[in-house]
Amino acid sequence: MTAFGGWVPEGWSLLNLFAQGATEGMAAGGGVMAQEFPFWQHFIRVALVLSAMLGVLVLVLYLWKRSGVLRPQGVSPLIQVLATHYLAPKKALILVEVGRERLLLASAGDQLSLVAPLAPAAAAAQAEDPALAPPRKIEKEGGG
Repeated sequence: MTAFGGWVPEGWSLLNLFAQGATEGMAAGGGVMAQEFPFWQHFIRVALVLSAMLGVLVLVLYLWKRSGVLRPQGVSPLIQVLATHYLAPKKALILVEVGRERLLLASAGDQLSLVAPLAPAAAAAQAEDPALAPPRKIEKEGGG
């Protein structure tokens, strides 16, 4: 053991004496000498494996959350924010769909107010896409 310029802490010197006595006793008794245990090599190896396992776990949880496996399929939330248009700092118009009804809300600081109820979502979809509208009856000309 290194004496650090002639000074050795008392605890270390006692530990060194016990270790020397144990190895001398094993050698005298015909036992096999213990090999030195590479503590730092094993510690670093364990730390790297643990870090890799935790990294894989975090990655799997992130991907699982993003995939939507936890959300029930086919069920949409009751309230959806369809669009937000900011007019000024802390002032915005918000288009919200609640069930089948659309509402235009105004947000100003801590205040939220209804501007106007809009057409239901089904009617708005039919107005946007004529293919979704129900077919109209066509009357024939000439009564014959």
